[in-house]
Amino acid sequence: MKPLASNSCIEYPFFSDQECLDGIEYSWDKKGHFDNSNVELQNSIYTSDQVTTANYFKYNFFADNPDYIERFIKVLKECLSWIIYPIAVQSWVNIYNVGEGIKWHTHGGLSFHSYTANIFLGGETKPGISYMEPGTHVSTIENKLGVMLISNCSFWHMVQPNESNKIRYSIGITIHDYEAITQEILEGASLNSPNKGTILLNG
Repeated sequence: MKPLASNSCIEYPFFSDQECLDGIEYSWDKKGHFDNSNVELQNSIYTSDQVTTANYFKYNFFADNPDYIERFIKVLKECLSWIIYPIAVQSWVNIYNVGEGIKWHTHGGLSFHSYTANIFLGGETKPGISYMEPGTHVSTIENKLGVMLISNCSFWHMVQPNESNKIRYSIGITIHDYEAITQEILEGASLNSPNKGTILLNG
């Protein structure tokens, strides 16, 4: 299989309906944790209440929910069969209240060795995630419950502000294969790291 093009996405079913509900419950637990920590948001791409997103480097969904790791690796081996193990993974939850979204951004990494992913857990499915390469048109993929979207780390993406009265939930993921793992990433994955957002997984 050829590496995923820089301007394309893969869609893959990942969670059942019940597992999505479990993920939403986890999201609220994390929000409560960070709300009680009086965390300040310093990144302009977030709105004032997106503490679970802004603190993505302080926890890891798969570390907290290890039963999903084997499934996650199986999906990666099917969809990104060329990546080299071990891999470094960050995973966090996003909660978008009315009026909240996230502005255009990319995830750091090495093209064709670093990837971003998103799993939709609940809320209004439209409009979805918008993707763009600089100088090209914008394409939007509608959310599907429990479905993972995987794209190259260099692919610009954003989530338009939530105009629905339903809260929108998702899991964000960054994946670095062995070729893309830097000293900084390894430091973040170490047992005594002050942050707990990165884990190392073998294939």
